[in-house]
Amino acid sequence: MIRKLLLGLLPIALIALFTSEQMSDNGKAGYTGSPGEQTCTNCHNDFTLNSGGGSIAIGSAAMTNWEYTPGTTYNMSVTVSRSANALFGVAIEALDGSNANAGTLNITDAASTQIKSRTVSGVSRRNVVHQLNGGATSGSKEFDFSWTAPATNIGPVTFYFAGVAADAQGDEANDYVYSGSQVANPNTTGITSIENASSPSLYPNPASNFVTVSYTAKQSGLVTMNLFTLNGQLVRKQLASSMQSGPHTETIRDLDALPAGVYMLQTIVDGSAKIQKVIIQ
Repeated sequence: MIRKLLLGLLPIALIALFTSEQMSDNGKAGYTGSPGEQTCTNCHNDFTLNSGGGSIAIGSAAMTNWEYTPGTTYNMSVTVSRSANALFGVAIEALDGSNANAGTLNITDAASTQIKSRTVSGVSRRNVVHQLNGGATSGSKEFDFSWTAPATNIGPVTFYFAGVAADAQGDEANDYVYSGSQVANPNTTGITSIENASSPSLYPNPASNFVTVSYTAKQSGLVTMNLFTLNGQLVRKQLASSMQSGPHTETIRDLDALPAGVYMLQTIVDGSAKIQKVIIQ
């Protein structure tokens, strides 16, 4: 009796497992067409890449001429379009010249997108991908997100992206795939390095628990101070305040909560950004 019951339940379990796999088959990382990766045609392979009259495009109204300022966060979007479709998917990466993550991709529309990662060539590449049914709309879908540029000038950053225009039939057949890339170059206008400018003084450096930053503002205005990892990930928002002209001192505390290593301190005073290394022991 028990055996018959188990045998009867087996097909149901298999159906449930298959259905669960299909329902969880939302965005997948690592299929943007970047170096070492395939595109979504790895699964959705009925049609030639970039065929069928659809398109994919990336945009950022705040980034002029596709030039980024180190440490700046930009609102961005990737739009997948095909007039005959009503379900869309996407995957987006930002990589540096060595094909490692460049800056930080951030979610701004959690109903439509999420962050997933996939290890490619030994690097865990961070992707913005669609949520299950996050791209359910007729004709086209704009997937919004933001990107925080690396804290320092790391050279060109390439955004790789791929999208699916699906027929919403619950499988991977009869879907069109589109892909593209966009290079963003560093904009060094107004960015002053420590070699050719008077920079804030740091003490102690190397530091263990705190570092004191002393600087002089030539005029009243907004002063910001942020700490980044070497790959541009923001780890501490220290200061964003309107300051009077004159000398100032700021102490960055609780550094022992961070992993030991080399970090970059970005200080923006008088409209000029200065980058300095901070060593945490």
